[in-house]
Order: sequence, then C-alpha cells, then structure tokens
Amino acid sequence: MPRFRARFVGRSGRRSATTIDAVDLASLAEHIESHRKAFIVDIRRMAPRARALERTRIPGSMLLAALDSLELMLVSGVRINTALRRLADCAPAGNARGLWTEVARRVEEAGRFGESLRQFPRVFNESMVGIITAHEASGRLPDGVRHVRDYVAQMRGIRRESLRGLAYPVLVLAVGLGATAVLCVFTLPRFSKMLRDIGMTKINPVTGFFFTLSDVVLRHPFCALAALAAPAVAVWLGLRPRFRPRLDRMMLGIPVVREAVEALCMARICVTYCAMSESGIRIVEALETCAAVAGNDTYSRGIGRVVAAVRENATVGDAFEQSGVFAPEVVLAIKSSEAALPQVFRKLGAYFESEAKHRIALALGLIEPVMLLFVLAWVLGVALAVVLPVVEVVNEIH
Repeated sequence: MPRFRARFVGRSGRRSATTIDAVDLASLAEHIESHRKAFIVDIRRMAPRARALERTRIPGSMLLAALDSLELMLVSGVRINTALRRLADCAPAGNARGLWTEVARRVEEAGRFGESLRQFPRVFNESMVGIITAHEASGRLPDGVRHVRDYVAQMRGIRRESLRGLAYPVLVLAVGLGATAVLCVFTLPRFSKMLRDIGMTKINPVTGFFFTLSDVVLRHPFCALAALAAPAVAVWLGLRPRFRPRLDRMMLGIPVVREAVEALCMARICVTYCAMSESGIRIVEALETCAAVAGNDTYSRGIGRVVAAVRENATVGDAFEQSGVFAPEVVLAIKSSEAALPQVFRKLGAYFESEAKHRIALALGLIEPVMLLFVLAWVLGVALAVVLPVVEVVNEIH
C-alpha cells in the first residue's frame, strides 16, 4: 500500500517526521499543511512490504461503518474515487486508512472498484467482491455496497452466535487450568512442607494425589507448560487445512453439537446464496461461493457435489438431494420452489439463523451442567486434600 515518509517543519521551527498512508503526494501534502500546520521539507515513498495487502484485517464494526458512509456518499452523487479518498482521510491511522488509501489509488488507476477490493481477501471475501463487481457492471454500485453491508452484518451475527457457544467452555477451561497451576506451584508445596515439619508421614490418597501432582509440576515445569498449552495447540492444529476436515467430521459426530454446527453452516450458505443471487450472479457461481464460506468441510464438499450435479444439467433440488448431506426439509423446500430460489434461501437463512441461536442455547444448556459437575468435583477434591490432613492432626493431638 502507498506509504510515505515525510519530514516537515512546524510553525515553531521544530523539525519532525512521520510515516503516513496517502493516495498520492498531493493529498499527503494537503494533509500535513492543513492538519499539522507545517511546511514540508522532504517526502519519499517507502517500499511496500511483502504480502502486506493479503494480511490486512480491520474490525467488522469499522468495516460496517465505512460501508454505511460509502453508500451514503454514492447515493448522494459523490464519485467513487472522491468517496474513497474521504473514507481514507476519516479512517484512523493503521490498517483501515491503509486499506481505503490503497483501494482509492487502485480505483483511480484501473477504474474498477470490485477488483480493487480483491487485493484484501481477509476483509473482502469472494462473495463480497462478486456482489460489488456484479452491481458495478450494471451501474448500480450504491445498491451493491448496501447489499455487501447487509451481508456483512448478517455474517457477523452468525459468527457472534458461534463464538457465544464457545465462550463458556473456553472460559471454564482457562480458569480451571490457571487455578490448578496456582494451586500446584504456590499453595500445595507450602502445605506439604508444613505437614513434614510437624512430623506427619501418613497421607490419605486424596492428599497424596494432589501432592504428587504438585511435585510433578515443580520438577518438570516445561512438561507442565506443555500440558497447559496442549488444548490451544490442539485447536490450532485442528484449524490447519491438513487437519480441518477431521475436526469438522468430529464436530458432526457429537450428538448435541451436530445440530448447532448444521444450523450455523446452513445459515452461512443460505445468506450467501441469497446475497449473490439477488446481485444477478448465476446459480453455479453463487453455489461455488457458498462452498467457500460454509465453515465446515463436510458441507463444503456437499455444495461441491451440488455444483457438479448442476453442471451436468441436474436441477438444484435433485442436486441437493443427491449430495446426501443436507436435511430432508431443506431438500424438500428447494425442490418444491425451484422457480423462486432466492426467496426460498432467504426464508431458509432466516430460519437457520434463529435455529442456530436455539440449538447453541440447547447445547450450552447440556454442556454447562457437565462442566459444572467437573469443576465441583475438582474443588471438592482440593478441599478434601487440605482438610483431611488437618482433621488427622487434630485427632492425633486429642
């Protein structure tokens, strides 16, 4: 992205330097003279960092706000390059300003807004780029920006539901591991030393288990750290492309979790297809995009089989039925209304969005008691490990 190193002199005579993103030298000079009230001494363009565009990310809330502003300016008759320059000027310093600065520069060079967004795959996925490109080709760019904004908001809502389902188990696991580490490193060693000092040699099995655990942690700290990091490493490995299909199949094999995963995947697929089809994109291309955003390898492969069947002149409903992945009610809804697929997918998307909330709440309602029982059992074990030796000492004294 265009990044410049500028040296300037303020009105007080003090020299300063800054690194800033700008569309061109003229806009950079105007920014320094108007905002910093300074006179430019020297400006040089910095060499772009390798793969910087592909790694760029911005928060979803910031993206929604920018799309709202962009749509408002386009509807008001502002040209796309002028609107993008304004977004770059108003964006906070960092990735957001760099993104809109680079998009504005590429639009002014090539004249294509959709292709400019393709340089930022972590912000604008293929479905978003396809929507913008289709509306741009038909001369309805403000409508395309609005469609993308609505699509991003819906997908954020679906993602929020999936994160809500993971928050409680992750929090309980993190707190449990942290409390266990503090117990083994600080509390139990001191308690063990106190019992040895008073001459107590016979230890009950519960206390002996926790003392042994504490000794192992203190003698092998690197092994203990590896055990603490094992859950995070397992999740990281599971999300790698090589192991992701196995993790996805495992998630679909858990009875309670399966329904929630199915609802989330179907919500993503239906929302994406609806957004793509309403933008005038062909069925095959829309389904290919759905496969990329399904969020589960099994459903992505299922959509891939649907695309292959449609390419061989099968109807969409028959293709969904032949894939063997989708629920019977989904197949029936699609087969019975193939003449109005966008409306069917819109209704299915709304249904599965609400169903995802219900199924995640149901899954949490079943998982929470299990985790609570596990935590209570662990706390009871710790309490017995501390209390039983005290009771034995008191009995010996009497």
